[in-house]
Amino acid sequence: MNSVTTFWSCAASAALLLAIVHATLWLFDSQRKASLALSVMALSLVGITITELGMMHARSPEEWGRWVYWCHVPMFSLLVSLLFYVRLYFQTGRPWLMWSVIAARAVILVANLGSDPNFNFDSISAIRTIDFLGEQVTVLAAGVTTPWQWFPSFTMLCYLAFIADATRTLWRTKTTEARRRAVIAGGGAMLFMVLATTSTQLVIWQQIELPIVISGPYLIMVFAMGMELAWDTLRASTLARSLRESESRLELAANAGQLGLWTWDTRHKRIWATERARKLFGLQPADEITVDDLRSRIHPDDYPRVHEALQKSTDSQARYFAEFRVGQADSPPRWISAQGKIENDAQGQVIMVHGVLRDVSDQKKAQAEADELRREVTHSGRITMLGRLSSALAHELSQPLGAILRNVEAADILLRRPDPNLDELRAIVSDIHKDDQRAGAIIDKLRSLLKRRQMQFQPLSVESLVNDAGTLIRADASARHVILQCAADVSLPMVSGDRVHLSQVLINLILNGIDSICDSAGSSREVTVTAHAVDRSAVEITVADSGAGLTPEALSRLGEPFFTTKSSGMGMGLSVSRTIVEAHGGRLCAENQSKGGALFRVILPAMPLAAVA
Repeated sequence: MNSVTTFWSCAASAALLLAIVHATLWLFDSQRKASLALSVMALSLVGITITELGMMHARSPEEWGRWVYWCHVPMFSLLVSLLFYVRLYFQTGRPWLMWSVIAARAVILVANLGSDPNFNFDSISAIRTIDFLGEQVTVLAAGVTTPWQWFPSFTMLCYLAFIADATRTLWRTKTTEARRRAVIAGGGAMLFMVLATTSTQLVIWQQIELPIVISGPYLIMVFAMGMELAWDTLRASTLARSLRESESRLELAANAGQLGLWTWDTRHKRIWATERARKLFGLQPADEITVDDLRSRIHPDDYPRVHEALQKSTDSQARYFAEFRVGQADSPPRWISAQGKIENDAQGQVIMVHGVLRDVSDQKKAQAEADELRREVTHSGRITMLGRLSSALAHELSQPLGAILRNVEAADILLRRPDPNLDELRAIVSDIHKDDQRAGAIIDKLRSLLKRRQMQFQPLSVESLVNDAGTLIRADASARHVILQCAADVSLPMVSGDRVHLSQVLINLILNGIDSICDSAGSSREVTVTAHAVDRSAVEITVADSGAGLTPEALSRLGEPFFTTKSSGMGMGLSVSRTIVEAHGGRLCAENQSKGGALFRVILPAMPLAAVA
């Protein structure tokens, strides 16, 4: 085998190997589109190498022209793939210029297919042999170029303009990585394209007697681009090792903090999770995780809440947070707290979900125990409060019961007469009925306050809430010579709440006001309870007294457990009241009045009219 054939065969083999390597990279990672473009370029070089060997070994002008004819096909493929490579790898370049050049080369290719002998020559009259690299090869001796030969030269100038523009834009990013690409890939492409184009055009215009050698310069350019992609692959491998080391350190830190980490790559349909994250969901370390696996382990009642949190995070690009139960049918459920972030692409599609998982079962259990203890304390507070009111309530009940007894005795006397007055009997029965209802209402209120139960939210009338509290306390206030005034408009908006717990708050605040008045030496002895709307969005209930007011320390520590200004107090009344009000989405605050005495405000959110309807 002679030297030219050996050299060109080795070049074709090297280009084919390069094409196979980068095609394989693209097959394993479809995102590496630049590798696909480089693979097509290398395959095109194989075709160009074959046509060049054919031209150098041609035995007649017609055969030489036919090889030039077929050279246009791989040349078109090479130039188009080069444009796409620059566009994909640089992420720069003007698309309109790229497509204009492709369209121009397509015109040349189509015109060549209909030309004889080819697009470049009207006729080829003679060839001859010369010594080239120590071997006799065929070159063009005489021929007539077509009048359109300037067009391929013009398209090559457009190629250079596109690559130069993309290279300049990449260089302006001023990063070391971008500038290295600009010099090696961009600068190399322009240099070797100029060499290949210039030598080819000089041969076609018969200025020099040499073989058409396109594959040499382009092969060097393609290998330079291949080295760039190989460098990226090497760098990606280094980054992958660093990432694995980082993941190992991160997993170690997460395990120390009892946290589980997970990531969902939606593009590749892969879920990565640390060992603890798998354990929280009851998965084995070697199990392949799917979205359906995770979904099936979430409690059906909690999954809609999880889905809503993820959807809101996707729409707002904010962090998501959700708590849910997981567990199999043969094991008790465990509470998991999940939070993280969702990444979207430019089109708004989810590409990555990151999350941190934490087992909060113990916290949930402790919270349930604390809630139970709070209910016990609240109930105990009501019992204590009613104990304080027992004598006044007994007096309050004795009045309707005594009236009922007197009316019964009067009715008995009337019935013993031969002709009892029926109108008087009807009036007596009506009075008995009213007194019975009055006593029954007091007893019902006492029974509801004595019940131990959880909060039950329902629409409430603030006016009835204020009047109920006044009914229970008015007798105690009178016994302690305190005037209790309650005023609430019936047109106030409804609030959503638990009647018993809110009544406890009002009764506690009113009793505190009465105690403050009794402990002070002031002449005014009055507690006023009012209610009014705040911009139709809230209802404010105020409890004002004419006592000594609150000290600065009491104002700053108001609502703290076990803090009290009373010598016999436990310091739990206001703390429980604040907890109840905040559980209703409201606020409890206090201040001193300018005229003297304390003023407590209970602000509750009003229900929308649509919700009430």
